[in-house]
Parts: sequence; structure tokens; C-alpha cells
Amino acid sequence: MQRTVLLLVVIALAAGAGLASTGAAQGGAGLPAGGFDQMDVDPDDILIEVSVEPDGDAVWETQYRVQLASDDEEQAFEELSADVGANPDAYTRRFGDRMRATAGAAENATGREMNVTNVTVTAERRELPQSYGVLTYRFEWSNFAAVDGDRLVVGDAIDALFLDEASSLIVSWEDGYRLGDASPSPTETRDSAVVWQGPVDFTEGQPRVAIEPEGRSDGPILFVALGLLVAVVAAIGYRRRPWEGSAPDQPSEGPAATGGEPAADPGDTGAAESAAPPTSGTADGEGGSGGPAGGSEGDAGGEGDDGGDGDERSDSAPQIDEDLLSNEEQVLRLVEANGGRMKQKRVAEELDWTAAKTSQVVTGLRDEGDLDGFRLGRENVLSLPDYDATADNGGADDDEADDDDEE
Repeated sequence: MQRTVLLLVVIALAAGAGLASTGAAQGGAGLPAGGFDQMDVDPDDILIEVSVEPDGDAVWETQYRVQLASDDEEQAFEELSADVGANPDAYTRRFGDRMRATAGAAENATGREMNVTNVTVTAERRELPQSYGVLTYRFEWSNFAAVDGDRLVVGDAIDALFLDEASSLIVSWEDGYRLGDASPSPTETRDSAVVWQGPVDFTEGQPRVAIEPEGRSDGPILFVALGLLVAVVAAIGYRRRPWEGSAPDQPSEGPAATGGEPAADPGDTGAAESAAPPTSGTADGEGGSGGPAGGSEGDAGGEGDDGGDGDERSDSAPQIDEDLLSNEEQVLRLVEANGGRMKQKRVAEELDWTAAKTSQVVTGLRDEGDLDGFRLGRENVLSLPDYDATADNGGADDDEADDDDEE
């Protein structure tokens, strides 16, 4: 049993020496199995946990675990634990010197000033669930992680680290941070840590763990996603505009519905009267009448035709519930139903809107290029982009010429 006690003491000292000396020789690139490969026994497992702080400093904890499978091993570990508690400097002095050499090599490789401080050691028995003797070295490593703005990048100080089959590496971070990226892919990813279980032979540039504040990129991503969603919905709505389906039925209906509305002047009644008969004649074949009486009959016929056209539309396409249309769709549908040109004031009256609401919707449509508009005296006149006013303008010119002849 005395031999076992001495062996555990040597293991404790060799753990510190072996862990750091190889790391120093490799510039912080390797953490061996704590010197157990030089002994008659190996640790059952080695756990290396690195807790990174927001300023780049890290708290290291390296645990060497040996299963206590017999009474002699348990007794030996109890004596070792008592010795560590009575004389911890004998264990920490040499370990701390070696780890400071390791940090110095990493400092030269990374260009960041580093140091190892507050080295402690403990020996305790744990049930995991079997009984284990756990020798734990704990220390603080300043500037272990690279600070990039509000991000932390971990790993360049232990580049090309090697983990054997009995070793594990855990990199953890504080609340308020989240994992940005890890290379290579961890064996396990937790809420605030990543775990690599050996054997892992990290190559140059590994391991690397990028840590960033929670919500760091949520805002821009959220706004971009919302913008894309709005654009997709708008595109679908534009392609499926309900008024386009009824467009072929509208030309014969438009002039009869509008009467003299598209005329250039509110007082230009001649153009309104001259426009009505051809429409009614086309609708019911009774447009042969002339003169004022014929014009009035044409108007009456046009009113009757409204019902007929409505029946035809109901046969060819179902009526659309106005409540299912957007404000913009209602305006465009109304203007198109009135021949493609209409006063803004009348749009407000037809839809029972305020002037302010009408102006807001119309302005949006004009900005999108779905509607044109111009001033006619003190009135705003709206028209569809493909509206052809040549016929209406010609009629207005003829009426003006007739007025000149009468004078």
C-alpha cells in the first residue's frame, strides 16, 4: 500500500509537469495525458474545461480521474488527498511554472500578452457513479481568447491540440452569449458549451470557437426576412389581381357606366352626349336614333344594359366580395370599371372614404406605377397607365369646334 501512495503522489506531480512541458515545447499546441504514459497506470479519463470570460480571460480546470476499484486504492487516495491539503504548494508551484511557460509560447504565437495566475490543486473522491479519485488543477489564463469587437474567438492559444481516447475538452461561456461557429464540429453542443471527446487530432487552425452576444444579428436578419416576406406577398397579390380577370368584359361597360365623366371639362356636355349613343347601340342594337331624344333613349338603353352586362359577368366569372379586396385593389377595380379614367373625388364618394384616405391610397398606387394622375382645373383625375384618351380628346375638340361655329 505504501507503494501505491507514493505512486499517486508521483502521478500528481507528473500531471503538472507532463501537461505543461509538452505544451510549452509545442507552443501551446498539445496537452498530453498528464504524464501517465510514463507510469505503470493510466488515468481512466482526463477532462479539460475552459470557461471563457467576456474580456478574453479564461478559467482552466483540468481533472485527472482514477477509478478506486480496491480498498488499497481508496486508502492510498485518502492519504494523497490529505497530503495535497497539507502541502498544496508542492503540487502547484511546479505545475504553475510549466503552465506559465506554455502561456509564454502561446503569447509569442498569437501576439497577445498572456499570463497564468491563481494556480490551485485539490484531491477529492467522487461518485461518478463509481468511486473515483479526482485530482484537479485550476488556474486563470489571461487573454486566452481573442476579442474581436463584441465577439470572442477561442483556440489559437492551443492550436493543433491532441486529445487521446481518454481525454475530453469542454469550452464554455457565460450567459448572454451564444455559439457562433465551431471547428471542427463538436462531439456535443450544449446551451453554453461545446464538447470534443477524444480521440481528436486537431489540425492547424483548430480548435476554433466563435462566441457572440445573444441577439447580435437577430435584428438585421429579422428585418431582411420581413422585407422578403412583404415583397413575396406583394408580388403574389399583384400577379393575382382580381380586376385583371374581368378586364376583357369592361370596354363596352365603361362608357355607359361613366357617361360624360372622362370629358375634359365638367361643362362639356356635348362630348358626354356624343359618347353615349355608340355605347348603347353596341349594347342592344337600338343606337340608330338621333338627336336629343335619341341620345336620351340611348342613355336609358345604357342603363338597361348595365343589368345585362352584370348577368353576362355573373355567368362568365363569379362576383368578387369587395370586403376581400385591399384598398389599392378597390381603387384600381373602380377606375377600370369606369373606363380607365375617373375623378379622385368620385373615387372617394363611390368607396365612401375620406379625402385623406383616398389621397393616401392613390399616392401609393402612383408611386408603384399602377395609376397615373393629373390636375384638371381644381380636380384630380386618375387613369390607368395604359388608358388611351385619344378618342375622348377628339370628341372634346369636335365639341369645342361646334361651339365656335355656333358663336
